Amino acid sequence: MKNNYLFTGGGKKTVVEKKSGQTRARLILKLLAHEMFSGRLRFSSEAGFTFKPDLYGEPSGGGKALWADCEAPSGKKIMFFRSRRDIISPFFFLEGKDSGRALAKLFRKHSLEAVIYAFEEEFIQKLASSLYRKNTFKCDFSAGRVRVVLNGADYSSSVYSNLDSAF
Repeated sequence: MKNNYLFTGGGKKTVVEKKSGQTRARLILKLLAHEMFSGRLRFSSEAGFTFKPDLYGEPSGGGKALWADCEAPSGKKIMFFRSRRDIISPFFFLEGKDSGRALAKLFRKHSLEAVIYAFEEEFIQKLASSLYRKNTFKCDFSAGRVRVVLNGADYSSSVYSNLDSAF
C-alpha cells in the first residue's frame, strides 16, 4: 500500500507520497517545494538519472531539466551535479537556516551553483506533527516568508535563501 497524503485547497488536490525511510518533515518540504513552483513540477519516480529528485521539471525546447531535492545532498550527488550539463542549477529545500548556509558554502567550495531555500525547523516540525492522511491546505509565499494554513491552523516561517530576491 502506498503511503500517500492528500492536500486539498484552493480548488486543487495534491497527493504527496511518503516513501519508505522518508520523514514527515521531508514530506512537508516536498509539498512546500511543489507549491513554490505553483505545481509546475511533478513528484519524481523515475527521471532517468543515477539519483532521483524529489520533484522534477522536464526540459522543454532543448532547455535544461529542473531538479528539486528536499534534503542535503551526499558527496556523490554533488559530484553527479558537477557532471550534468542538462540540469539547471539544482534547487534544495531544507530545515533550518544553518543547514541552508552550510549547503551554500559547500556548493561554493565545489564551484557549483545551487538555489537553496531553508525554513525554520520549528515551523517544519509543527507542520509535520499536524499531518493527517487527508488535509486541507493553503500556502502563500511573499516578502521572504511563507504562511501555511494546514487543517485550519495557521503557521508562518521566514525563508532563508542564498538568492538576494528569492520571491
